[in-house]
Amino acid sequence: MTVGLQGIKGAFHEEAARKYFNEEISIAERMTFKDVVSSVEKSEADAGLMAIENTVSGTIHSNLELIKASNLRIVGEVVLRIKQNLIVNPGVRIEDIEQVESHYMAINQSRVFLANHPHIKAVNSIDTALSVKHLAESKAMNKGAIGSELAAESYGMEILAASIESDKQNFTRFLVLQNEGTKEQTANKASIHLILSHQVGSLAKVIKAVSNCGVNLVKIESMPILGEPWHYQFYLDVVYEHLDSFSEMTNQIKPYLESLSVLGHYHSNSDFES
Repeated sequence: MTVGLQGIKGAFHEEAARKYFNEEISIAERMTFKDVVSSVEKSEADAGLMAIENTVSGTIHSNLELIKASNLRIVGEVVLRIKQNLIVNPGVRIEDIEQVESHYMAINQSRVFLANHPHIKAVNSIDTALSVKHLAESKAMNKGAIGSELAAESYGMEILAASIESDKQNFTRFLVLQNEGTKEQTANKASIHLILSHQVGSLAKVIKAVSNCGVNLVKIESMPILGEPWHYQFYLDVVYEHLDSFSEMTNQIKPYLESLSVLGHYHSNSDFES
């Protein structure tokens, strides 16, 4: 199993992939989420893993757009508790560190720790694991990086301060993407994209129809449609007990829509860890 992911060895994406597949996997490293999608579409990877939302930073709307525009289907999800760590070359002390580097999101999630160590300057980079790799290669004794425990292990580094994220309920939800979808009868969750028709109360009627069919609307996101001011598209996640309920729901909401597409059926994952 080869899994395409954004980042390099030691990234949180790799940690999530290993948790989801629970087997020996190979990693296809890609620098952008667009490249992850392309790697699966071109069969350079058997599956792709993509972060879609974080409990601190919210939804990554650009990734929703990438999935919608692709030929891929969502076949699974995995939730990962994000633990940020201050990583250094062996022997470095906290008072030695002048600068710490990481992805802006990791830095943002570690603001309280950094505020308590004002002598450390935070510098943004494009990837957490890449910051750790660069630190290892430089052998710098006055710098640190923020990243995963897996990154520290992968590059032979030392964790000087563990779990420095400000919010201990910091989770990221990742979606698993493949060229073909899950067998629908084994799934209980779906992600859909829709555009409402120009009717008064269309959104209210859609939400009511979802409820009437016994389907649980667990997430809704609205986004503007480029080139159409004040016209919006919606992404919904719904959970259902039986596929028939989902099918009935789609039939009932179609009269209120301009378009509807199912991005994937998959198993709901509510495995939150402390």
